[in-house]
Amino acid sequence: MSLIELMIAMVVLAVGLGALTVLFISSASADNRNSRDTSATLLAQLVLEQISAQHPNSTASIILTDCAGTQWDIATAGSIGPTGTGATLVIDPTSQYYGAIDPTQAYAAVPPATAAVPGYAMQYVDCNTGGRQAVYDVRWNIINVSPYARMITVSSRQLSPDRYCRYCRPWGRTASAKELYRDCKG
Repeated sequence: MSLIELMIAMVVLAVGLGALTVLFISSASADNRNSRDTSATLLAQLVLEQISAQHPNSTASIILTDCAGTQWDIATAGSIGPTGTGATLVIDPTSQYYGAIDPTQAYAAVPPATAAVPGYAMQYVDCNTGGRQAVYDVRWNIINVSPYARMITVSSRQLSPDRYCRYCRPWGRTASAKELYRDCKG
């Protein structure tokens, strides 16, 4: 094997390893994003199940405590549709959010849950490994359909940490693995 053949083989190997590095980094980013989405879904499900466990005519509230020690007083009272009680529902059939919680509504505009007053929104703190915390904006709306049934709509999304892992290749030049990976510590 000549020196030129060896150099060509090394270039081919380097290109292949570079492609694998980008693949590993993008899969780590997708895994991180999926983990956040799963946590938000589980939190929304927790609120939904706690409210659903109450009788539809009940006005009793439920206390949830997050890992920061904040007690959230979850309101379970609803009202007749189409708007119900709580976070604003999108009732425009042409909207992509039709039937869901309005994501553009300011948090302060939703009656917030506190330790003393039942509400329809909370900023729940979830603890993670290594002392890291994530804050989720959780909102809900309750419509009384009949004396024995109600429709509960819950929305949850992560607010912080603000910085997410972003992987991008600088335009117009080759990027090193260090440039592709940015520290994801919140």
